[in-house]
Amino acid sequence: MKYYTCMVCGYDKLDEPPIDEYGYKTFEVCSCCGFEFGYHDDDLGYTYRGYLEEWIKEGAKWHSLPKPKDFDLKKQLLNMSLCNINFVE
Repeated sequence: MKYYTCMVCGYDKLDEPPIDEYGYKTFEVCSCCGFEFGYHDDDLGYTYRGYLEEWIKEGAKWHSLPKPKDFDLKKQLLNMSLCNINFVE
């Protein structure tokens, strides 16, 4: 099975791409940060960085599924380079 990376938090186990091949948001919800592509950005006006900063500020709580025992947010944020987004300073 192919997985996709969340463009907000770098979680690399999304079942569907956040944006399809036609450029439409898929309403995929990230199990890690809870961002829903097409809702949080288009309907609520969040930027990916803004949502990420707010999520981290509120404790970076895992959205759904049991949080993996080896979860390392700093390491996960390195996945952002796969999305050509540089949030790691």
